[in-house]
Amino acid sequence: MSTASADTPERKGRFAGRRVLALGTFDSFVKTAAVIGRMFESEGASLKILALSASEGQLTTRQLEANGVFESVDVVAAETLVKSRLFRDAHVVIAVVDGGRARELFLALATADLSREPARPIVVVASPGVVLADHLAGFMSRAPADVLCFNTEGDRDLYRAAAAELGLDSTNALVTGLLGLDRRPWSPPVKKAIVFFEQPVIPAIRIQRTHLLASLIDLATRFPDTDVLIKLRHARDERAHHSARFHLEDLARELFARSRRPANLQFTHEPAQQLVDRASLVATVSSTIAVEAMARGAPTRIISDFGVSEALGTTYFVGSGCFATLRELTPEMGSAVEPVWLVARSGAAARPEPMLDQVEALLAGQDRLEAALPLRPLTPAYGSSDWMAFALGRGGPAAVHAPHLVEKPRRGLGMVAAVARRLRQVRRPAPRG
Repeated sequence: MSTASADTPERKGRFAGRRVLALGTFDSFVKTAAVIGRMFESEGASLKILALSASEGQLTTRQLEANGVFESVDVVAAETLVKSRLFRDAHVVIAVVDGGRARELFLALATADLSREPARPIVVVASPGVVLADHLAGFMSRAPADVLCFNTEGDRDLYRAAAAELGLDSTNALVTGLLGLDRRPWSPPVKKAIVFFEQPVIPAIRIQRTHLLASLIDLATRFPDTDVLIKLRHARDERAHHSARFHLEDLARELFARSRRPANLQFTHEPAQQLVDRASLVATVSSTIAVEAMARGAPTRIISDFGVSEALGTTYFVGSGCFATLRELTPEMGSAVEPVWLVARSGAAARPEPMLDQVEALLAGQDRLEAALPLRPLTPAYGSSDWMAFALGRGGPAAVHAPHLVEKPRRGLGMVAAVARRLRQVRRPAPRG
């Protein structure tokens, strides 16, 4: 007999009766975790969305709603979550988290005694966007996942090559593309609008960010009948995975004090997908939204004023055919993206089926076993067993997932001691002749 109530329709699909936890950290991470979670939900699973604790004030309601997440999202530490029944009773955990939080989660899993459980969650890890930096470090932080999703074949090949060098099992690696992208077709808007998507630390230098804003002001001045919208990554009082050191609104006050603000220039926090709908041209330095806009068919340009470099993330877009300087931007620009690059190398082509199939197979295998599946080992992805024992013995889990925090007190004490020694030398009376 079904346990569904008269008011709750019975769920159907291959994941009917399964419980899924979607974990993120900052807003874009939670958004992607929720998108993946809803793939399971559409096939019968129940879904709960949580955030792993990363920093104070890491999420606001506005940020969540702007990313299509309207559920209440609790923030919880990884160790606390893993000990909870909510986690242990879940069938699938989707973790879209930064590298530090991934290590924290898998260390907590390794410490927890799940061997006595009749089952354990199958852990799926995916990226919230294009991978611009720390490729191998990020991949290795996530290596203990049961299912490790990659945006591109190139990313997976890099992981597999490194895994082979270490003797690490890489059969958990799947290419799924960017699973969090909006897939709706784009249509040209009635009114022309150029939308620039800002990134907090790309570029990171004040003079570069000032040039960026000054050029956008000039763009608005040159095309007074076109809306020039600057999509801010976060408000001044909000946090993101990378928070802006030189917020564009602060720089704008300085620039507008010298010259008048164009009436057609606006800062906005409107949801990114809605802004792509409004855009006749999308521009950015290296944001994931560029891949989304290209895939939807919106004309898109990658800003080349600061050159092409790994630090800017612009190397990711080499081959796209979409580079342009800020001076070259016009509201009449058409699509320039190279189709081969978009399909083969951008990550825009989403393939969730391999991930869903793999999770289904792992769950079925665990059901047949009637016991929790063994966890994938932390070594050698996190280092040798000797290093792990040494680090955990000296500093606990933080020495592995956040070693900089372990080092800070020692550095601080060293500085205090050095200052104290210098003061003693200054105060010591000079020897008498």
